[in-house]
Amino acid sequence: MRNLLALLFLLAWLILGWFSYQCSKNCKGVGDAMGVTTGVVDTAASTAVVKATGPLLYKYSSGDAITNDGWAARKKEILDALGADKLLEITGLYGKNEANTTTFENLGLARADAARKLFTEIPDDRVRLLSRMLDGDPDKVNPFEACDFGYKVNTENVKEVADKTMIYFPFNSTNKLNSAEVETYLKDVAARVKTSGEKVVLTGHTDNVGDDDSNVKLGQRRSNIVRDYLISQGVSAAQITANSAGESQPIATNDTDAGRQQNRRTELQIIK
Repeated sequence: MRNLLALLFLLAWLILGWFSYQCSKNCKGVGDAMGVTTGVVDTAASTAVVKATGPLLYKYSSGDAITNDGWAARKKEILDALGADKLLEITGLYGKNEANTTTFENLGLARADAARKLFTEIPDDRVRLLSRMLDGDPDKVNPFEACDFGYKVNTENVKEVADKTMIYFPFNSTNKLNSAEVETYLKDVAARVKTSGEKVVLTGHTDNVGDDDSNVKLGQRRSNIVRDYLISQGVSAAQITANSAGESQPIATNDTDAGRQQNRRTELQIIK
């Protein structure tokens, strides 16, 4: 009896061993059958960087623009928002460690210029190119987005430049704004600062016609006109500072009528 049991045990052991050997070659494991990943993880796949999918992309250390099928729709969106009274501001972004092999001061300006070339229908006087360094470094492997688009008011009497707005006045004008577009712009400013609590700094400027003292007073009256209009729109007087620089800070020549017109202005700056 003992010999029979031993023989059966040996036979069972041999059968189990044979099945185990065959399964190791041909069968999926339990985890595989249940959809659970087993074995070595594909580290290349798990660490791959997700590629950017924007319609306008750039490669690391390159100023060349790359567009895809989505660019036509994005371009139309930008042009529709531009309208007839604004200026398109294109800001190229760049990393501090990227190599700049272009003729531009930095890679951001090169990228902004490459984007600008995609808008042949916009005249040069309605486009402004800027650049900004990123806090970190962009993707060295995959193309990435590196351009921002913005808009600045650009009418005959109101021009947004960087962080300031130039509001222009006719010769010797000190009594009222005399411009519906200026009033429209100031209404938007008033609505913004009433909500945000931001401060408004106004500085009146003149051309060089007349003596210094008279021009300081003229510049002050011009900044006061803008201040009073903002107050009439509900802005607190405590939020507004009105100053005058007279003729001391020209932005154009005073030797021509056009230059003097540019110097007759009130500069408006919103301070957070």
